[in-house]
Amino acid sequence: MNMKKNKKNQILVAGTMAFDEIITKSANSGRVIGGAATYISYSASFFTSNIYISSIIGNDFPLKFLDEMNSKGILTEMIEISNEKKSFFWRGEYKNDFNTRVTHDTQLNALELYKPKLKEGLNKFKLVMLGNLDPGIQIDILSQIENDDKFVILDTMNYWIENFWDTLKEVINNSDLISINDEESEMITGEKDLEKAAEILHSMGPKFVIIKKAEDGAELFNFENKFKSYAFKVAKVVDPTGAGDCFIGGIAGYLTQSEEITFDTIKSAIAYGTAIASYNVENMGTKNLLNLSMDDIKIRTNKLN
Repeated sequence: MNMKKNKKNQILVAGTMAFDEIITKSANSGRVIGGAATYISYSASFFTSNIYISSIIGNDFPLKFLDEMNSKGILTEMIEISNEKKSFFWRGEYKNDFNTRVTHDTQLNALELYKPKLKEGLNKFKLVMLGNLDPGIQIDILSQIENDDKFVILDTMNYWIENFWDTLKEVINNSDLISINDEESEMITGEKDLEKAAEILHSMGPKFVIIKKAEDGAELFNFENKFKSYAFKVAKVVDPTGAGDCFIGGIAGYLTQSEEITFDTIKSAIAYGTAIASYNVENMGTKNLLNLSMDDIKIRTNKLN
C-alpha cells in the first residue's frame, strides 16, 4: 500500500481541541495543546492530507497552531473560534502505574457553545471519525452528513456511558466500528468475557469491534472473526495522554487508503495505530507527533507484525 498522502482520501474528525496540564511522578507539562481531535488528526495525517476537523476553540488558542495543522493537511476551516470564552481545559495526574488517572480540574469553557455546522460541500464524507465527545454532538454531526455509504468510527469513554447512555446507544447503532477499552465494554454489555461482549456490541450496530487492553494490546472482532494484537513495549512511558486517540486516529488514517474496509484492512491498520501511540507516550503532549516520520512508524509496525 502506498503510504504517501492522497488528496482524494477525505476524513472528518470530530472531537475536542483543548489545553491540558499533565502531572506525573517526575514531571509537570504546564499548559500544552491536547484534545481528542488534535491527537486523532495528527495521527491520521501520516496517511492522508485531506483531514477536516469539526471542533471549537477559545479566544486563548494560538492561531499559529492552526497554521501548523493546515501545513500537515489537517484543514481547520470548520473549527469554530469563540470570542467570548477560553478553550476547553483539563488538568490531570497519572499515578505511578500510569493506569490510574486522577482529574483535578475540567473547564468546559468554549465547549459549552459547540454546535457543529458542517459547511456546504463538505458534508459528504465517506469516512467519519467521531472522537471522544458528547454523544449528542456526535449525533448532530452524523445527521448533517449526506452520504448513506459513510463508514463511521466511534470512540467514547465511561463518562458518556454513565451519564448519556440513551443518546450514546443511538450513536453506537449508527457506527460501523467502535473502539473502547475492556472496562468500558463491560460497562456497556455487563460481560467480562471479551467475545461475549463483542457479540452484544455487534447486535447494537457496529460490524467491527475493537476492545483495548492497555499494555496487553487489543482485540478486533467481526462476528465470527477475531484477532489479537500486542502493544509495543516502550522503554519508558512519559505521558499516556492521547494514546487511545493516536491509536484510533492511525487506524482511521490508514483506512482512507483502503479500497474496501474489511477485517484484514483493519488488522493492518491496528499495527500502525499501535506504533503511533507507542511514540506518543514517550513524550509530553503532542511533542513526538510533531517530529515523527512514516519511516519511524514503519520500524515499529514491522516489529509488531
